[in-house]
Amino acid sequence: MFAGRIIGFTFDFGAFDRPLHILLDLDGTLVDTNASKYDDIKHGRDRSFSLGEIPIVAGAREFIEAVKDRGHSVTIVSDSHGAYVGPVSEKVFRTPWLALADKPNTAKLRTYLESVFGFPSRSAAEEFLLAGDTRLDIQLARGLAIPSALLFWGADDIPHDPYYNEEANWARRCMEGATYNCHSFEELLNIIETPAKHRLVLEDPLGATAARMFNGRNKNDGYTLIRGLGRQQQGPCDSYGAIGRYYKFGSEDRTQGFLTGVARDVSQYLHDEVMAHDFIRWDMITCVADKTTTKPPRKMAKLLHALDVDLPKEELFVWLTDVTGSIRQEKKRAGRMGFIKRFVRLESALDLMGKNVIVVDDQYTTGATAMSHVEMLLEAGVRNILFIALFYLTEETPIEKVCPACGKITRIKYRKRDGRPFYSCVKPEYNGEGCGWMEWV
Repeated sequence: MFAGRIIGFTFDFGAFDRPLHILLDLDGTLVDTNASKYDDIKHGRDRSFSLGEIPIVAGAREFIEAVKDRGHSVTIVSDSHGAYVGPVSEKVFRTPWLALADKPNTAKLRTYLESVFGFPSRSAAEEFLLAGDTRLDIQLARGLAIPSALLFWGADDIPHDPYYNEEANWARRCMEGATYNCHSFEELLNIIETPAKHRLVLEDPLGATAARMFNGRNKNDGYTLIRGLGRQQQGPCDSYGAIGRYYKFGSEDRTQGFLTGVARDVSQYLHDEVMAHDFIRWDMITCVADKTTTKPPRKMAKLLHALDVDLPKEELFVWLTDVTGSIRQEKKRAGRMGFIKRFVRLESALDLMGKNVIVVDDQYTTGATAMSHVEMLLEAGVRNILFIALFYLTEETPIEKVCPACGKITRIKYRKRDGRPFYSCVKPEYNGEGCGWMEWV
């Protein structure tokens, strides 16, 4: 029989009907104004626009009303000009607003939250949720250490290999490090109603969610699915990030009790969220192979055999004995995939043709390990593959720093043509107080 997780006491504002303060991005989240024809309106240059010109995202009004009906507050937080944000917020959505927020810099929103909600002096970060559709929204939330939700608009399945088609790369978006990822206002409302349940499996004792990093059709007329169970966060983050668990899992001092706890949580996820559904009937579960030098020894194999699941456990992959170098020395995805192809083999007497296989690994960084193992399984005839990473590395969130030239606080900016971030000590003629010093992040 499957043994469920031992749930300790977790203070969850949602579970206790404590009202949340919902901070919503405007452009791309509530209104569909990302096209360049709206730039003059958003920048305050065209103030003669009518509200009828602004395309509202389907369900946005109803979502905000539903949030308010449940007793939560809603504030719109936008980088756009107040001459546009104000009328849309007040007349269309009937909400308070903050314009020219300067995302992802935290100073303006921090001042606003302190004046309106007493944050952080009198209210906790967990009382807030910032939701938006871009990395700037997530970086802003992470800089303030408040929970965040990233909205993915678009189709549920992607008919491309995500590691060669950057436009279709969900994994890259998940790695922005949001607390929650969702695909609709309905999902976002469910998160607001029961936040603990929608946190990641390895981040909350009540968490039942995995980051949906990829859903795609494969060459064997099946599906390749990639999931992440906890964030290995870099830089500022909300309080739920799993980096502490990540380091313990790879430590030589890892205890059997700790391993049992991780196995219990992963087993619960497999039991409730994977095997309980009829979409795919899984035939076996395996893990990424451990090198002989791996510390702790048989790190992944021990987890595999500790899982409480009603599936055959097979060690399908092996490292060759003549390994030279290290995958960590390969900085690019292509180099890492080449390293794995040279030194890892799928060796099994089992007939894998048409089978459905789950693979477990400890870390997702570039996707090289995931895709290399997926390709080996597909070559062996496996039809459906679920690749589960216990932890996935998040992007590093840049934070404000002091200008080395004049001592003022710099701001984080992004180069328009490629999105590369840089620090800018903004001059007065550009609405700043600095000297003009710049440096790439």
